[in-house]
Amino acid sequence: MPSDLRRLALAQFGVGVTMRAGVWWPVPIHGWRLARVSLLRPKNESQRWVSLSLVTMGIWIAMIIVLAVVPSWWLYFADGTLKWTDNFTLPLGIRKVVLSKQVIRDLIVVGWYTVALVAAGRLIGIWNKRNPRVLPDDEGKREATGGYR
Repeated sequence: MPSDLRRLALAQFGVGVTMRAGVWWPVPIHGWRLARVSLLRPKNESQRWVSLSLVTMGIWIAMIIVLAVVPSWWLYFADGTLKWTDNFTLPLGIRKVVLSKQVIRDLIVVGWYTVALVAAGRLIGIWNKRNPRVLPDDEGKREATGGYR
């Protein structure tokens, strides 16, 4: 019987997770049998909730890192290590523009949020378009119901 690590290496990302009954050791420990989790294609539709739960948890962790940890780290880094507390002078020929470095620091965070949210919107759009719903040839389009006409 191949190990779960080898099965994981051969599995494709996003094809599902299935719980397989089995034990890691032939003898139960204190009467408990330990179950294994393998990332394999689900055998039926009822097992799909496990893979969707794991994908949702992964997306949630990625969102926390991208939208909370990275901007917070940048703000602490700019204040502490870079010491961005003074003003920044930008000479423009005859005139000079004076900006606070804290404003530049905050604009970098706003740019980061903009890029992250636009990328998330694009990925959601791509994900939704990968399996379009198509009616069978013998079925016509249904009449719209509800709402205002």
